[in-house]
Amino acid sequence: MNFSACSDQQVFESVCQGEERALQHLMHRFWQPLFKTASVTMQDPEVCQELVQNVFINIWRNREKINLKYSIKTYLFGCIRYEVFRNVKKKMDHIELKDLDENYVDSFNPLLKLEYTELLDYLDQMINQLPDKCKEIFYLSRMEQLSHKEIAEKLNISVKTVENQISIALKRLKQGMQNMHIFFQIFFF
Repeated sequence: MNFSACSDQQVFESVCQGEERALQHLMHRFWQPLFKTASVTMQDPEVCQELVQNVFINIWRNREKINLKYSIKTYLFGCIRYEVFRNVKKKMDHIELKDLDENYVDSFNPLLKLEYTELLDYLDQMINQLPDKCKEIFYLSRMEQLSHKEIAEKLNISVKTVENQISIALKRLKQGMQNMHIFFQIFFF
């Protein structure tokens, strides 16, 4: 199978079916962004590399049990944040609390994880409230990461219709997210 032409979701489904080449392709697609995410907190490139490797090792080991609620991209970035958190926690076990920078500790506030989970649940509810065609087009665009042209071909509609439906979906979601008082742009751009 030519994984270059497949969506992230399709590649991940092949990983779940035990296709090692699919895992290699998934790693190729996401290695750099995950590495950059880890390096924001972890300054050591070797540690960042190890953390990214752990993400893909864990995916391979648990491939038959993973049930995605969101996109594979969201899942992978959640995994790398978890790996960074575990690494920092492990290091914190060996450091006196008084030696820690207060901002460093605050960046791993468990309330942030709860807020993030609540935000994703709220976003999921809002997506489910979109009209059926709008929801389908938004899902194909944002979750499966298909291009406007690919969506138009798949649904036998014009590219302009795809653009309009995505615009409608984003407008409704942004309005709803303003109620959450969260800087929602990080999820859309």
